[in-house]
Amino acid sequence: MTVKYKWVAERLELMIEKNIQNGIHKLPSEQELCTKYHVSRQTIRMALGLLEEKGFIVRKQGSGSFLTGHSSRPQGNVIGILISSDQEYIYPGVIHDIQNTLSEHGFKGQVFTTGNSISREREILLQLLKNPLRGIIAEGCKSALPNPNLDLYRRLIKKGCQIVFLYNYYPSLTGCIFIKDDNYSGSALLVRHLAAQGHTAIGGIFKSDDMQGIERYQGFTETLRDLELPVSDHSICWYGSHDLDRLLHLKDTQFLKEMAAESLSSCTAVVCYNDIIAYYLVNELQSAGCRLPEDMAVAAFDHTYFSNSNILAVTTLSHEPHEMGTKAAEAVIKKLSGLPVSSQETRWKLNLKESTQTDR
Repeated sequence: MTVKYKWVAERLELMIEKNIQNGIHKLPSEQELCTKYHVSRQTIRMALGLLEEKGFIVRKQGSGSFLTGHSSRPQGNVIGILISSDQEYIYPGVIHDIQNTLSEHGFKGQVFTTGNSISREREILLQLLKNPLRGIIAEGCKSALPNPNLDLYRRLIKKGCQIVFLYNYYPSLTGCIFIKDDNYSGSALLVRHLAAQGHTAIGGIFKSDDMQGIERYQGFTETLRDLELPVSDHSICWYGSHDLDRLLHLKDTQFLKEMAAESLSSCTAVVCYNDIIAYYLVNELQSAGCRLPEDMAVAAFDHTYFSNSNILAVTTLSHEPHEMGTKAAEAVIKKLSGLPVSSQETRWKLNLKESTQTDR
């Protein structure tokens, strides 16, 4: 009996690995397993009990044995987290939420920082191909641009690695799940709020090399059009990852200084890509003698500590607390368990502050 149930358990571990790769989240019934392995029901139950002790399955009375997504492979329960940074802005909180959710389900997250660099992303993916992880939660690098690393993602997928994208995705990499913001409706929310405050000349600042920037620009321009407000190319500003790096690490605000003096000079309100940009823009506007919010209303995405400066509290958009990281972790766990999972776009909530409270 002892030899038989351990032998069955070994066979079932192999079945579990195949089921996970094929998207099957449940083992056959006890009777089907008895027939398959020519053993008694007691032997099957002992084998299933061993698998449950190891964390590979959960048995539910009357329903059967369900996969947890855990594996006996080396690093079988480690999930990679590829993300721009682990120290700045929204990222520490998001990583913490991912790690907590993974831990609650018996998984461990391993963080790899890309710096939003395509070359660094490639180095990490090549490293992971040597010993593939079960799953990866990945924030794409410069996701508005064609990416040369899709070949490595495809190789990882062929090796059974489950990939969930966070905040963006690569459209050419078909079949991957993503958890991202509903950027179009976010911009619409901000523009409609500013228009309701009486603003008709609304400018925008967007990031050019990330998908989020393109989508926020689209929502911004199409909402202006629908409200029959002018869509002025001159009042729409773009910046890239290089500009952001210089802003964060060297405090180089020259690109914002030029935007404030030139492109936004005819505007009474501006929508910012995020509240980092809003924070530094407010400083530049004040230095240029602009009265805030009387001369310029400011609104932004993200709702972090940057939105509450001692100069001006900025109207922002936010999600429910812990929403993005938790959803990304839950999605990869479901994929590892063979459960169906769909891509999601999370809605934004408007947080009104003094930066848009003007009577016009």
